[in-house]
Amino acid sequence: MRYSTKPVVALDIDGTLGDYHGHFTRFAEQWCGRAMPDPSLNTDGVPLYKWLGMSKATYRQCKLAYRQGGLKRSMPAYDGASELTRTLRKEGAEVWIATTRPYLRLDNIDPDTRHWLRRNKIQFDGVLFGEHKYRDLNRILGERVLFVVDDLPEMIEQALGLGMRAMLRRQPYNEYFQRSGNWGRVGSCDDMLAIFRDEMQRSK
Repeated sequence: MRYSTKPVVALDIDGTLGDYHGHFTRFAEQWCGRAMPDPSLNTDGVPLYKWLGMSKATYRQCKLAYRQGGLKRSMPAYDGASELTRTLRKEGAEVWIATTRPYLRLDNIDPDTRHWLRRNKIQFDGVLFGEHKYRDLNRILGERVLFVVDDLPEMIEQALGLGMRAMLRRQPYNEYFQRSGNWGRVGSCDDMLAIFRDEMQRSK
């Protein structure tokens, strides 16, 4: 059996490749029957449920309805997401999708995720689900992981704790994040591609 030696770039979905916060907020307004604050104005790192004026229990019920209704399938992809994954693979990388979506909690998580990836022409070599996604990625691929991209500071912390290079997908709600270590910020899919090319050039 031949094993791949290609470098791996791991990409989160919600908040990294797609506009989860904006899409969920529009659904929550209909579900709750009231207007809600614009998530793009949340620059203090306030949890989404608090920003939207929900209790944690109500937020969980709303999020469950969002998932069960297949809304994950219609979340808008950010500009350049398809081109990013296609170019990464063309230039010699494997693309792994690493999402915190709870694979074992709802039967439709996997098919909804794969539908979204297919509909938005996101190319990939593997998919990982769950809150321990970077631990799993490290266990499976080890030193082949070039870097990961995520919008959640706690996921950046997880990756850094495993010795990975991590890129924080810049969002209003994560601007507060600061720490030492092998990480940086990226504002677009073009930025992610530029980081990949810099890393590849450095490794030559």
